[in-house]
Amino acid sequence: MAAVMAPAARPGQGLVLVAGSAALALLVLLCATARAEGDLALRATLDEVRARHDVPALWAGRFHADGRRVFAVSGVRKHGDVDPARLDDLVHIGSCTKAMTAVMVARRCSRETLTFDTTLAELFPSVGTGDGGTLAASAWAEVTVDELLRHTSGAPANPDWWALHRAHPGDPVAARRALLEWLLSQERPAEPGFLYSNVGYALLGHIVESIEEKPWETLVSDEVFQPLGLTTAALGPLPPEGATGAWGHVVRDGVTEPVRIDNPPPLGPAGRVHVAIGEWSRFALAFTADGDNTDRARLGVSPRDWARLLEPRDGGNYAGGWVLHDRAWGGGRVLSHSGSNTTWHCVAWVAPGRDFCLLGATNTGAPAAGKACDEAVSACLDPRLLPFDDAAERR
Repeated sequence: MAAVMAPAARPGQGLVLVAGSAALALLVLLCATARAEGDLALRATLDEVRARHDVPALWAGRFHADGRRVFAVSGVRKHGDVDPARLDDLVHIGSCTKAMTAVMVARRCSRETLTFDTTLAELFPSVGTGDGGTLAASAWAEVTVDELLRHTSGAPANPDWWALHRAHPGDPVAARRALLEWLLSQERPAEPGFLYSNVGYALLGHIVESIEEKPWETLVSDEVFQPLGLTTAALGPLPPEGATGAWGHVVRDGVTEPVRIDNPPPLGPAGRVHVAIGEWSRFALAFTADGDNTDRARLGVSPRDWARLLEPRDGGNYAGGWVLHDRAWGGGRVLSHSGSNTTWHCVAWVAPGRDFCLLGATNTGAPAAGKACDEAVSACLDPRLLPFDDAAERR
């Protein structure tokens, strides 16, 4: 909004000037309030959705690759307090971290230090099975990077993550190597189908860190956060230690309780990132068509490998950290994912053919959190909030 300039003082207008100054101050206050809340029409809808599902706070927005956006937040940072949630609060994206790890894998493919068809046996030939055998001689030998990306490797959903962390405190790389060794003790299905696996994505992170000899936690900052300018992106529980911000919540015996906990560190590549939702949109928009020569290029993935990462295969609908759908409002194929660390819930949708994304988050892991986020992002599709008048619409 352009600055409002007060008129020059003229004799006999003292009272008018005082009133004018008060009006200007009120205008500035109202503008600041609007900026804090975001779009007021969307805010009203979020107020209703949040109250109906009884969640502490709700963030949602539609973000276009050309810079246009409609975005709002409703509720409080912490149940029982009156401190309102802010647009720039950090939100935990849980399993939406998987798309970041997938991009890091594709980056290695573009650099030709890895391929989508590389097997675990090729990557870790000498890792032992605990009974004198090796990975190369195990049933897991022929598992490929592509199968891990698509959850079709047969890898179990989860081990005891906290036991891994306790065995290797402060060393998530060692914990993920122990995870690989644990996998070898598990029976692989004779005919693996789709099984959503945090294990698979944690191992993808371990593949990347093994190639680079740097922890995944360092690499995700170097290769995703920094190139895209995600200055608020980091790992761990919210709010960060010693900082103010929105808290996560759990419901115990019908009582909502604020908590500061997160997934254990070894699970990082599968779900431990937090970020301000406006910055998160920079990553999501890299998956739109307008991302080809901008943010997508900054991620270091070639067009060939980007297409392979997100290619539907064998009738499946999961690829590269995203679920694949067909939606008329998205102009055909769209990408989606939800995430939760049990104290937060989020959802992301990307419409590559129309160059926009929808993002939503709530600071609770309550059963109603998913419905609240889904209804919030659905509301963002209302063209009265922001017309669909972008370049993609005219292609």
